[in-house]
Amino acid sequence: MPSKLDRESASNRPSNAKTAFLTRIRQAALRQFAESGYDGTSMRDIGSLVGVHAGSLYVHIKSKEDLLYQIVGEIAESGEAALQRVEASEVGAIDKLRMLARIHLRWSMANPDAAKVFEREWMRLNGAQLAEVQVKRQRWADAVERIIQAGVDEGTFRNMDVALAAVAFRSVLNANYTCDGDPDVDGVKLADEFVDFLFNGWVASDHR
Repeated sequence: MPSKLDRESASNRPSNAKTAFLTRIRQAALRQFAESGYDGTSMRDIGSLVGVHAGSLYVHIKSKEDLLYQIVGEIAESGEAALQRVEASEVGAIDKLRMLARIHLRWSMANPDAAKVFEREWMRLNGAQLAEVQVKRQRWADAVERIIQAGVDEGTFRNMDVALAAVAFRSVLNANYTCDGDPDVDGVKLADEFVDFLFNGWVASDHR
C-alpha cells in the first residue's frame, strides 16, 4: 500500500511538470521578445520554440501580454529587492550608487535578453498591468534620486538638478544592455568606470 509520502509525491508530479513547462514557455517568450520585439512575436513563434501548437499555450497562459507582464514584473520585483538592500546599507551615497551600478550591470551582462525586454518592451503592456509596472519602475527611479539627494545634503555631491542627475545615472546603466554578453567585459570594472565618469561632474570640489 502506498505511503502518504508516496501519494503526495505522485500528486505533485503533474503540478511540477506544469510548472516546468510554464517556465519553458516564459523562457521561449523572453528569447523571442528580445529577438523580434513584443509586436514582432506571435504565439505561433513561442509555441514553435517549445514544440506545441499556439492554441495549446492557452492551457498554461492567458495571453501574450500576460506573458510579457509576468516577465517584466518578475524583473522589476528582483530589482526592487536589490535596491532595498542597497538603501539599507550603512554607506555613503557614492558607495550606494556604485553598488547599484555593479548589481545592475552584472545582471544585465548575465541576462542580456531580460535586460532588452525590460528596457524596450514594458510599454507594450496596457491598463492595470502597465500601471503596476510603471509604479515599480518609478520606485526605483525615486530611490536613485533619494540617494543622490543624500549625497548633495552630506556635501559629497555639489548642488545640482537631482532629478536630471538620476536620469543620467539610469541612462548610462541602461544604455549598456546592447553590449551585454561579452565575456571579455568585467561587470564590476565597467560599473566603476561608469560611476566614476558621472562622479567627475558631480563630486564637490573639496571631495575630489
